[in-house]
Parts: sequence; structure tokens; C-alpha cells
Amino acid sequence: MNQQQDLASAVMQRERSRRRMRRVTVTVGAASLATAGVVAYNLPGTAHTTAANGTATTPATQPSAATRHSGDDDEGGVITVPGSTANQAPAHATSGGS
Repeated sequence: MNQQQDLASAVMQRERSRRRMRRVTVTVGAASLATAGVVAYNLPGTAHTTAANGTATTPATQPSAATRHSGDDDEGGVITVPGSTANQAPAHATSGGS
């Protein structure tokens, strides 16, 4: 009878361990999901926004003070855009593949 008690005790211990492991797994998963939600909430918005007429626009980025060099022109945040695209290369190029 001692052998049966040992076997029953081992089975009960195994079930307790499985329940504990399941509880830990659920807790860690929930914490991970909550952390991912906090990170996603704090991320900046999308890089592309839609204008009122439905065309996609991309905001111009300015170099930060850390990336500016001493010889850079500082025009007070004004971005100069060329008025004509006649002398510009096409937006995409075709590869000369073999």
C-alpha cells in the first residue's frame, strides 16, 4: 500500500506543478500583452498622412541639432522646393539586369 500512496502523491504533485506552470504562463502572457499595448500607444503616429483631397503627403524632416554641422545653413526651418522638375531625374530607374 505504501507504493500506491507514493504513486498517488507523485500524481498530485505533478498536477499541482502543471497548474502552477499554467498560471505563470498566463500571467507572463498577460503582462507581455499589456506591455506591448503601452509601447504601441506611445509610438508616434504614421509617417504618411492623407490630405483633404485624398493624396498622400510625407512630412519634411529637419536634421536635429545633433546631426547638424558647423557649416550648415540655418534658414530658420524654411525648406526650399524647386519650382520646376524639368531638370530632375525620374522618380524611379530601371535596372540594367543581365
